[in-house]
Amino acid sequence: MDREKLYVGIDLHKRSFSYVVLDGQGNEVSSGRLSTEESSVSEFAMSLDSRHAVVVEPLTSSWWFIGLVGQQAGSVHLANARRVRLIAESRCKTDRSDARVLADLLRVGYLPEVYQPDGELVRWRQLISHHRRLVCHRTQVRNQVLAVLGREGVVIGTSDPFGRRGRAEMARASVSDQTREVVDQLLKQEELLTVQLKTIGQRIGVVAQEDAICQLLMTVDGVGMITAVALRAFVGQIERFETAKEFGAYLGLVPRVHQSGALVHGGGITKQGPSVLRWLLVQSVPHAVRHTPYLKKLYTRVLYRSSTGTAKVAVAHAVARIIWHVWTERRPYYRTAA
Repeated sequence: MDREKLYVGIDLHKRSFSYVVLDGQGNEVSSGRLSTEESSVSEFAMSLDSRHAVVVEPLTSSWWFIGLVGQQAGSVHLANARRVRLIAESRCKTDRSDARVLADLLRVGYLPEVYQPDGELVRWRQLISHHRRLVCHRTQVRNQVLAVLGREGVVIGTSDPFGRRGRAEMARASVSDQTREVVDQLLKQEELLTVQLKTIGQRIGVVAQEDAICQLLMTVDGVGMITAVALRAFVGQIERFETAKEFGAYLGLVPRVHQSGALVHGGGITKQGPSVLRWLLVQSVPHAVRHTPYLKKLYTRVLYRSSTGTAKVAVAHAVARIIWHVWTERRPYYRTAA
C-alpha cells in the first residue's frame, strides 16, 4: 500500500500555488497552499518521489517550477488549460478545486495534455518570443515617428522611410523644435531596437546553422532562419501530427466549424496554437507568393473572391502543409511549375 500511485494536481500562480494529492480511488491524501519562492518549491519537490504523478497547467514563467518538481516526481504532465476549462466548468471555482480537478482528470486517464519540450527547445522559444517583441516594439516606434511628422504635414516619400534616403528626408524636414526633439528621441529608440534585433538575430542564426532540421525547413520558400527556428522550438517533434491537416489545425490556420444536426456554421480560423508561428507564416506570404507559382495562383484565386487577409491566411496554411511534408519526409523542398 505504501507504493500506491499518487496523483498531484497543482494550480500554479505567480506568487503561490495550491496542490491536492489523491490516491488511486480519488480520496484526498493531502492538500495545501505554498509560496513560489525557490526554497518553498524545493521543499515541496523533495516531498515527492517516484509514486507521484504531477499535473500542472503551464504558464509562461513556469518552466523553472516544472523543472524542480520533475527532478523528484515520477512523472510530470502539462494540462491543456483551454480543454480542461471546457471539461471542468464549475460554479464553485477555487485554486484548491482547480488543483483537485487536474489530479482527478489525470487519475482517470482523461487529462488533455500539451506537448512538453525539453530545456533546449524552451530556450529557443524564449529567443523567438523576445525577437517578436522587439520587432513589434520597433514597428510601434516607427509608426509613432511617422505620426508625429504627419501632424506637421511631413510625408516621407521613399519606399523605406527608415532607410538612408528616408532618414535624410527626415533630417531636412521643416518642423517645430518640439517635434524635432520628439522625433530625435524616437529615432534613438528605433536605432537601439535595431541593434538589439541584430544581436538576437545573430544568436538565432547560430541555432539555424547548427540544426539540420532548420536547414531543411529553410528550403521552403518564405521560411527564413527566424521561422525555421520558431518551428523547431514550438513544434518540437513533427511526428506528433499524423497528417498535414492536423498540423494546420495545431497552428490555428483552419476554419471554425460548429455542427448540430443538419445545421453547420463556419467561421474564421481557430487561432489556436502558438500565435508567433501564425504571425511568422503570414509574414512569409509575400516571399512565398513571389517565388512559388502554385502559391501565387492560390493567392490570386482567393483574393478574387475575398479579402487580402483571407488570401494571406490561405497561403500561410498552404505553406504549413508544405512544411509538414518536407519535415516528415526529410527531403528538401523543390518548386513545381504549377
